[in-house]
Amino acid sequence: MSFIGLEEIKKLVREYPLIKDREIISKILNSEKLSERELTRAFQMSLPLFTLMVLNKRFERNKKIIENEWSSAKFNKLDDMGTIKNLEIIPLIDYDAEDNYYTENGVSYYIKADDTNILYDTGLNPNRKHPSPLLKNMEALGINVKDFNYIFISHLHGDHVGGFNWAQKNTFSLSDTQLNLSHVKAFTPVPMTHPTAKVSHVKGPEVITEGIASIGPIHNPLFFFKDVYEQAMAINVEGKGIVIIVGCGHQGIKKVIDRVEALFDTPIYGFIGGLHLPIPTFPGDNEDDWSGLPIHKFIMTKRAPWEPWHKNDRDFALDYLQARNPKLVALSPHDSSTESINIFKEAFKDAYINIKVGKSIKIE
Repeated sequence: MSFIGLEEIKKLVREYPLIKDREIISKILNSEKLSERELTRAFQMSLPLFTLMVLNKRFERNKKIIENEWSSAKFNKLDDMGTIKNLEIIPLIDYDAEDNYYTENGVSYYIKADDTNILYDTGLNPNRKHPSPLLKNMEALGINVKDFNYIFISHLHGDHVGGFNWAQKNTFSLSDTQLNLSHVKAFTPVPMTHPTAKVSHVKGPEVITEGIASIGPIHNPLFFFKDVYEQAMAINVEGKGIVIIVGCGHQGIKKVIDRVEALFDTPIYGFIGGLHLPIPTFPGDNEDDWSGLPIHKFIMTKRAPWEPWHKNDRDFALDYLQARNPKLVALSPHDSSTESINIFKEAFKDAYINIKVGKSIKIE
């Protein structure tokens, strides 16, 4: 495997939680003799290993293409898009909740910016219920489907478009049946469809309405899955600055902030949403305290699985954001560990706000 060294393979064997044949692989790596049974099993494992080699070749190729895209991209400033005076963000779906609202490992926010109302992502609905947890939480909070003007989809993953069944069909839904959204315009980072909503494919930084913009889809590779295109939202709050709202953070904090700073001369005021920091999930760590799955540090990052997400990646994200001195930070628990959230909370102190379903975040 041209891109994988022996030490990297050994590290993967030690840490990767899905490998059941660690002893056999360790013997092969250490040139130890295998029994007949172990030889048979090793032969059975050769096809997955070949698959890994093919995936790695594709991954390395895609990384080069994507980095060339990133380094050559040029966009016009969006400083003339205007401002809004009052901003309220109500988490409708996330892992933690205020009171007795429904929770999921998905994301949906209700954004009220002056007279503009936006539904940001549509959750997961893992049990394919109708009405979905999203609709039930909306009803409990007095929010009606007819209340929002726009839908903003951060990226085409099941936990952000209403379920994996909808993601496979390149669409989105608020429940297990697609509601009438003929009054809504939806902004998506890849070509998507909906039977009633007016869908606009965002190809680059784009103003949605007064004071609100998409920073444009940012292309990133995933080792086992299709590349992900994720867009974040930038809201210019008068007298404050830019509030960034992110779905999962597959782009990485550096690309998100660098893109925002390339588009605006206005300083960053706040950061709300996911950063995909599932740390710790190593043996001996407090995995029971984390909302997500340990496998996420291997399969949903911009790296090969033998280079899992580490604590230094979280430290980098923390330092990069902290250098902008934001006045508001709220990290989504749907894709970050309890430890990561606590470290951000300690670092940002009074600027930090917990994201909980039903708990309003206001900027006035």
